[in-house]
Amino acid sequence: MPTPEEILNGLALAANKFIWISIAWHIIAFAFIILLVSGRKFNTKRIMAGLAIFLLSVGYIAVLVSSPFNAIMFALAALIFGIITLRFKPVPVGLKWDMISVLGLFMLVFGFIYPHFLDAKMWVNYLYSSPMGLIPCPTLSAFIGVTLILHGFNSKKWMITSALFGLFYGIFGVLRLKVYLDLALIAGAMFLLVYAFIGKQTNEPA
Repeated sequence: MPTPEEILNGLALAANKFIWISIAWHIIAFAFIILLVSGRKFNTKRIMAGLAIFLLSVGYIAVLVSSPFNAIMFALAALIFGIITLRFKPVPVGLKWDMISVLGLFMLVFGFIYPHFLDAKMWVNYLYSSPMGLIPCPTLSAFIGVTLILHGFNSKKWMITSALFGLFYGIFGVLRLKVYLDLALIAGAMFLLVYAFIGKQTNEPA
């Protein structure tokens, strides 16, 4: 198994070598936030499919930086969420200004500006090129953020799966890599897991 230093070096390599990919994801996320806040509704299946591709992006980068575990995990995650997506109804979904959505916005913004691993000369660089879409924790933070904003797509399967991936990588980041920023990911994943069991799901596939 790689040492913590080797894992951290691989994450730093991914964050700094593939900035153009993270910039592309930032543009997509920024457009999504603007449209969402303006009241735009989205097709559920399109958003879910986009989130699956978002995870696949991390798996692809993991292959390029020789991180087979992350490559397998995120390819598997993209496959699982892709399968869930195929069975869902294409219903419109939008932003609800409640505690769930506000916490989701916080998680999305946290992933958007994740201030670690990128070798940035100025703090403003994190606003458009933090490693969201490149490495696990900021990507999962944003993923869980969108899931919460849209109330888990009213799907217990989607929420529980998202929460478990988030908890695994958040706990690993804190305990193994000593990246204490990932406590935010753990908190968001725990909240999502609780919400999965106490919320009302109405869009589960048959």
